Amino acid sequence: MAEYATKEDMKEIVVEVVNKAVDDLSDVISSFASQVDRRFNDVEAGLDKLEKSHDKLLSTIDSFLRRLDAIETEQLACDRQFEKLLA
Repeated sequence: MAEYATKEDMKEIVVEVVNKAVDDLSDVISSFASQVDRRFNDVEAGLDKLEKSHDKLLSTIDSFLRRLDAIETEQLACDRQFEKLLA
């Protein structure tokens, strides 16, 4: 006589298959989340590096502007003295 699967047997099989699928999906999502986290960490590290470089560049530009301002102020004073000598 052939054995037939009962309703309970079918429910157990479905529960096992669904649980396996959920576990597999959970593993895939966990792996993906780890990869994304590593990528974000790499991006953040790159941004930190760029920020340091940007700050250094701004500091250098500020230094040049201060020097240029001092030179222009000195040049203006020299021009005024020259004008007084000519007057």
